[in-house]
Amino acid sequence: MRARHIFRRVLGRPRRLVLVAATAAITLAATTSVTTAAWTDNEWVRSAVGVSSPGDCSTTTMFTNQSWARQLQGTVLNTSLDTVAGVQGLTVLNNGTTATRTPLSATLVPGTTDAYVTKIPVSVLGSSPISVGLGLGLPVGGVGTYTQWARSENSGQAHGASGLVSDQTGAVDVAGTAQGAATAPKSASISLGNIVPASLAGVTLDVGAVASSSQLDGCDMVNGWPTLDPTPEVQRQYGIAGLDLNAAVPAVGTLSTQGASLVGAVPTQLNALLGTGGLTTGITNGLKAIVDPLLGTLALGTYSTTATLSAPNLTGVTALMTESMTDGIVTVDLGAGTVKVNIAALAGSSTLGLNGMEPNHAVVLDAAMTAAVTSRVTALLDSWKNRVLAAVTVALSNITLEATTTIDLRAPLLGTPLAKVTVAIGPASLGSFLAGTATAPKVTTQVLGGDALGVVTALLNTLLGPLSTGTNNVVKNVLNATIFNTGLVTNLGSSLQLLITPVINAVGPLLTAVRSLVAINVNVQPDQSWPGTKPADVTAAVGEYKVSAIRVGLVDSAGLLSLQLGSSSAGPVALAVP
Repeated sequence: MRARHIFRRVLGRPRRLVLVAATAAITLAATTSVTTAAWTDNEWVRSAVGVSSPGDCSTTTMFTNQSWARQLQGTVLNTSLDTVAGVQGLTVLNNGTTATRTPLSATLVPGTTDAYVTKIPVSVLGSSPISVGLGLGLPVGGVGTYTQWARSENSGQAHGASGLVSDQTGAVDVAGTAQGAATAPKSASISLGNIVPASLAGVTLDVGAVASSSQLDGCDMVNGWPTLDPTPEVQRQYGIAGLDLNAAVPAVGTLSTQGASLVGAVPTQLNALLGTGGLTTGITNGLKAIVDPLLGTLALGTYSTTATLSAPNLTGVTALMTESMTDGIVTVDLGAGTVKVNIAALAGSSTLGLNGMEPNHAVVLDAAMTAAVTSRVTALLDSWKNRVLAAVTVALSNITLEATTTIDLRAPLLGTPLAKVTVAIGPASLGSFLAGTATAPKVTTQVLGGDALGVVTALLNTLLGPLSTGTNNVVKNVLNATIFNTGLVTNLGSSLQLLITPVINAVGPLLTAVRSLVAINVNVQPDQSWPGTKPADVTAAVGEYKVSAIRVGLVDSAGLLSLQLGSSSAGPVALAVP
């Protein structure tokens, strides 16, 4: 009969149990948005049934052991991060007697003799190639966020952890509470544009806070004796707070700047409408249509209209030209000229993101995702355009119109002046004309010649009612034709659409380029099956149980970029040589 360590459960047969840890909220300093990270994939590999014998596997000193933790690992711009001081990680070896650490600057965890912790120095964050290719976020609270923790016990247990982890226990620490911080930085902002400028100019891949943990128990009790477990108990966890693709899209910047120019031109266009063929011409023609049928053969009329418009307040409209808009998955920032895609939510889930995935899960921006992003960008910009036009409509509805139309009546044959009619319109807001609430115009008449028989006076009296009741409707129709329904506002919408279309057309090729050039995997475990061909840098020694929160690499160009973030390992464990 075999007695297992008290740390383990008794099982009827070998199996693997996947546990999902509790989720926790994390606020990224780079985006000031809340992201849920789940620390997942706890695997347990067990051997045969046994009866527990408390304490034996915790007091023996018959094993050699190893653990390792590293926040940054890989190659950037053909430079191995192994050559960058401060990021080589932490290794703790136990030879069966004592635990030793590398680097020697690692700090012993209080209350232990075999657990050490180290931090990534702030000075490293500005070093090349890190500053060129990665662009790390500064840890919140100084150097206390990027933690590397490792413990190797000669009783057969090993534990490595990196990223947002506790200094004291190596436990994953989602919100950075062990250091007293309420927020956490990005793990890296990978400048794909600096690495592959020809194809991915202005593109960055922002990796949120990450952590991983690997624990191993290699001691087993067999017939009352501690012995090396051929199928050790292993628990691996990983967590990724977020993954965003940020792209500087020139068409977005053009939409912002030229859109602002279009809005800035609105006052000039309004003034132009006061000239021939615009508002004044429309009002004149509208009043002529009222008056001429009433004159019959008694008189001929000549018409002239002058008008003024107050200046519009377009401040609110101008602000929309630099707006940042999002639907939670896609963000279009006009002011910054960028499009951001929340890959974690798009390729994962809205609650867990990229957590809870199977080992070595490939994050692929396939055709369906590309179409979904394009559709979302289209919807965002359509909504934005409608809000711009609505804001312009409100601004123009608030300006005032004041106009005067003069009608000179003359005798049909001789052309002798008979009378003068003046129609004073406004001042009133354009919105009141559209709503039918503007004050009726003031209509005045003046007989210029003799009118002994009262014929001219009678004629003028027939004009008063129709002009008083019909003029404002004329103005309404003219405003809709020149400014609102089919005029200035509609033309602005068409011009904006011409600027929006290139933005939409740019999204698909951008994501296709990322898909063809960049490979992303999460919950990286070298000893587990890999989708496709495993990259050469994804390796582990026999008996070493390694996990990385995420790996980002260039397809067929690993020298330029092959990066693993939040890596840790435990093992191998072996019997100490007497």
